[in-house]
Amino acid sequence: MRFKDLYSKIISKEPYNDMDIFFANYENFEEIPLVSRYSRLKCLEEEMSSDGVSDFLTGFAAFLLSTLRLLDASRGNDVFFAITFTDFEGGEEQGVLVPNIFIYPKPASVGFLEKIRESHSGLASQEIKEIKRHFSNCGLETAFDFYESRFHDAACGEEIVRVFAVFKDHNSPPIHTKNKN
Repeated sequence: MRFKDLYSKIISKEPYNDMDIFFANYENFEEIPLVSRYSRLKCLEEEMSSDGVSDFLTGFAAFLLSTLRLLDASRGNDVFFAITFTDFEGGEEQGVLVPNIFIYPKPASVGFLEKIRESHSGLASQEIKEIKRHFSNCGLETAFDFYESRFHDAACGEEIVRVFAVFKDHNSPPIHTKNKN
């Protein structure tokens, strides 16, 4: 697989093709999926298994999240970023879990992570186990904390599950070093 193909078949068709989408003036949180149409995953599915595609997307989301943290710090913004997984039914149907980039700017996000930590039961649900497996397959599990939000949505009559993957050092800004040469 060539990066050029990945770009032309997936990234160029997604809103994050312009990374400024992550720094728009959102009043509340937003989630931007890495892939908004399962049909765009065909190029990856030709190269690897469904589990491999989920692993690939997980690793790509971690790369993108790391990049966003660096951009956020260099711009002087203060945005809470995480990787989220929400479409577990679609994952079962399609065989691929698609991560989202979760964006929540301040001041609205103040205390949000603490609320998620407090409401998280600490038990490893089936969904968290599945997500951790993909992070582990990428060698990334130890770099992240995992939390779950689960509630019943009366409007649609369904249980909504969201798994958050947050860098363990979330409260520490990325370290910047300057080349002195």
